Order: sequence, then structure tokens, then C-alpha cells
Amino acid sequence: MTNREHKGLRVLQVGMTRNLGGIETYLIEQFRHLDTSRITYDFVNITGEYAICYEDEILGAGSKIFKVVSRHKNPLLHYWQWLTIAFKNRGVYDAVVLNTNSLEYVFPLVLGKLFHIPVRVIHSHNSGFENKQGLARRLLVGMNKKLLSWSANLRFACSRFAGQWMFVNKPYHVIYNAIDIHKYDADDSVRKAMRQSLGLDRTLTLLHVGRFSYQKNHTFLLDIVREVHRIHPDSVLLLVGDTTEESVYLSEVRRKIDEYGLHDAVRLLGRRDDVNRIMQAADVLVMPSFFEGLTVVGIEAQASDLPLLLSDTVTHELSLLPSTRFISLDAGIDTWAQAVIEAKRNHRQSRYDELKAAGYDIEHETKRVENLLIDTYHKFVNK
Repeated sequence: MTNREHKGLRVLQVGMTRNLGGIETYLIEQFRHLDTSRITYDFVNITGEYAICYEDEILGAGSKIFKVVSRHKNPLLHYWQWLTIAFKNRGVYDAVVLNTNSLEYVFPLVLGKLFHIPVRVIHSHNSGFENKQGLARRLLVGMNKKLLSWSANLRFACSRFAGQWMFVNKPYHVIYNAIDIHKYDADDSVRKAMRQSLGLDRTLTLLHVGRFSYQKNHTFLLDIVREVHRIHPDSVLLLVGDTTEESVYLSEVRRKIDEYGLHDAVRLLGRRDDVNRIMQAADVLVMPSFFEGLTVVGIEAQASDLPLLLSDTVTHELSLLPSTRFISLDAGIDTWAQAVIEAKRNHRQSRYDELKAAGYDIEHETKRVENLLIDTYHKFVNK
């Protein structure tokens, strides 16, 4: 396949959903910083009954979004729509990238191989621990790993931890979850304004950013908050995450808030586009996750010089600053609560130099991804 009408590479990105999370943040940050004379991105919405995050921005920039019905809702139609897209766009795309948190689904890369798309990328954004549950799931993951060996010819991972799980002994590139670092610079005036708008005054403010799911371990977080609130009755937890659709996990969070009598201490802020400003208002970010790849939220917090408490199941590759601390989930509520109280500090500063040196500058990392895609394209097309 050749680029007949477009001088740069045309890339089809898969993995953007309606739920704002790490993959969505990673993709939109990269999308905003692409050199479009070299590379352009289009997207496939694989839960096509809902709009994906940033859909208006993507379409407004001139990119396409193909819609495919969820395979869970209608598997036959899902695969038929994929085949329709592939047939109608033969020879158009130079690369397809599957961004994923698991290995339950690799069909886009298989299709890319069958339709001779030169560059076929799998990007691991998680550690994959969720796939160890149940024999059927383990068998599916095992089969998909074999399909990946056949279909993918370029491998990305958000961390060494995520890469080692998904790719085992295969070579891969660690692609840092880079951000616009200056957007998160500590700013006292922003902190004051946000705390005033949220009615926080001098309140000890905990923050958690993430979807309501088993992985994020919100119920344990509420146990921590109850103990912190016992010691500091004016403390508050801000929960940022989509609340538009009730789920089992969100219902459990609401039930536990009721049980603990924490209505005044826990605020569900829903999905927010100003997380960078909310981080300025917070005193500590708490993430007691069961597993993570290399969470973008953790990078954003450190760019804000916001103290960060993580479970020790999260890769220590995330530790960029001394204020980032890892605690065992078995350590007990008292240990976590005390760590929250001790984490607050009065002075925060710019951490641009530290994060840039660690590889988290979006301009640099986007250029690196562009080069990897272009080099791989020429490697396989010029064989």
C-alpha cells in the first residue's frame, strides 16, 4: 500500500471510548501535538452507540471517526461493520493502532494484517491482572497472545511492567504517558480560586480521579476517608469520574457513603475537563488501585507537585518525585489515613524540569511516536 493522496502517514487509532480515562487522555494529548504534515489520526469508536471523548474536537480538526456497534451488544453486526470499514478503506491507511487495557480483543490488528496495512501496533496501557480471573478468560488471553505474535509488528507499552506482561519476551518500546507539563504547574492563584469555588476554605482535601470500577478500589478509599474524617472532621474527598450511567461499582460507592454517613465529606464531581485546576485545589491524591499500568493521573499529579499516595501494586516506574509514596493494601486503614494526613504540605512548585527529564514532555514524546511509526512503515513497505 502506498500513500497516493496524502504525503504523511494515515493512522487509524482504536481504543478511544466515551469514558474519560488514561487512554483517552493519552490519545487526545498526542492528537493535539501531531505534526500533521507527517502523520494524521482517524479513530474507530468500537462502542458506536455513544460518542467518544473529545468527538467534537476530533471532527472539528478534520479527522474521521468510524462507528462500530459494541461487540457485547451485537457481535455479528460489530464484526460486519469492521469488515465494511476495511473494504471501503482499502489502501487508505498506513497504520492501525490498538490501545488496550487487556488482551480480550485484538480483532483490529488481525483485520489489519489480512488487509495488508503495513504498520500494526498494539499499545499496552495496563498490567493485565484482570485477565487472570477465570479459565475462559485465561484461554482467550492465551489465544490472543498468539494472534498478536502473528498480526502485530510494532509494540508499545506505557511502562516496563505493562510491556513485560503483554509481550513477555517480544521487543517493545515504552511510550511515556506524556502530558502538557506547563498546564499542571503549581499556581497559588489557581489554587485559591478553585478552593473558593468548591467551598473548601482550609479543609484537608483528598482527591481521586478515575472511573468507577473494581480496579480503582473505591470502597477501600472510602474506608480511608472515614478514618481521616474521624481525625479531621472538616476533611473532604473529591471524586472525579463519570456518574452519568449508574453501574454496580458506582452504586456500591453511593451505598457506602450512606452507610458511613459521609454525605458532607464526599463530593462526586462527575466527569470534569478541568482536572488540572482541581489538582491545584487538592492536598493529596489517593489511588489505592488493585492494579494499574502507568496511570496518566499519577503523572498529572506530580506535574502539579501534588503529593501522591499509591498502592504498592502500581509500578514504581511512576515515582518521579520524593512526595510520591507507595503503601501496601494490607498495611491497614490507620497507616493509609496517617499517610494522607502527613502528605499535606503548604508549598508547591513547578516540576517541569523533573518531568521533562523523565520523558513526560508531550512535544518530545509525540515526535518519538511519529518517528517510530514512520520508520516502521518504511521498514515493511521497502522490503
